[in-house]
Amino acid sequence: MILLHLAATAVCAMLVAPALAALPNLPKDWQAPLNRDNPLIGKIWSVKQKAFVAPEELAKDIVTARFVLAGETHDNPDHHLRQAWIVSVLTDAGRKPAVAFEIIPIDKAEALSSYLATDPADGSEMGTTLDWDKSGWPDWSMYRPIADAALAAKLPMVAGDVSKTALKRFRKEGVDAFGKDTVKRWEIEKPLPETALETLKQELRDGHCNLLPEPAVTAMVPVQRARDASLADALIANAGTDGAVLIAGRGRVRAYMAVPWYLRERAPDASMRIVAMVEIEAGETDPADYLPALGIYDYIWFTPKAERTDKCAELKERFKKKS
Repeated sequence: MILLHLAATAVCAMLVAPALAALPNLPKDWQAPLNRDNPLIGKIWSVKQKAFVAPEELAKDIVTARFVLAGETHDNPDHHLRQAWIVSVLTDAGRKPAVAFEIIPIDKAEALSSYLATDPADGSEMGTTLDWDKSGWPDWSMYRPIADAALAAKLPMVAGDVSKTALKRFRKEGVDAFGKDTVKRWEIEKPLPETALETLKQELRDGHCNLLPEPAVTAMVPVQRARDASLADALIANAGTDGAVLIAGRGRVRAYMAVPWYLRERAPDASMRIVAMVEIEAGETDPADYLPALGIYDYIWFTPKAERTDKCAELKERFKKKS
């Protein structure tokens, strides 16, 4: 821990003031169709300053951070375009951060490494390499801009999430499935703050439309924690001298209970910035309405909302069929 503490301090010192060139262009058109008339659309809210900031100010801040966590709604293409912009901001400032993906499980690491070794010009074939059609994630075309930005700068891209096989073992064997060394390194047995734990449980209930029995909710908590810890481990293991960027769902970047919590436990002196891409809700025009808790993010970037089916209705139908 002492060596990690000193290493993080030394690297953070090198990230104080990288040169910031002209900013990469932001997309001109919105992809998601809903709530485009909301006055918050496209604006960036600084939680600390309690004020809107320009993209230039956001860029100047994130280039000084060792870890930049960019949270998304998975099926919103506007979020991925802004994550790609964040990657380009860092590289245009002379940084070469690793890019870690929640969407790529660790068991795809070898396939990803082999693909990158071919020095591809763009990310058009990356989805095929990763068997994307079988992954269950939104179409690869949404994530490709991030891969293109990373490939253009020849950045390392790394798998972050726990494999499905490991998660199955974990559900049966508990933390023993990962091995003692991994469990110790990941800090997944250290208790979360009670408020964070209760928040996580409630979100699991809400995310499953209040259809899960309470024992199932409790059983899912360590699974979510293991995934957060794995993502934090990917960032730390691959950060090198230029830090790392996390591309993940917005829930994974919450400061007090998700990936940032594990980063702070393991690298307390490492600087971090959390940028959450947030969909606008109809009629909600106060930035405070979009903060489930103070300090959960550093910045909120508002976008239109993607059109999607009623997930709860679909889930209820699946539960009916099973019963």
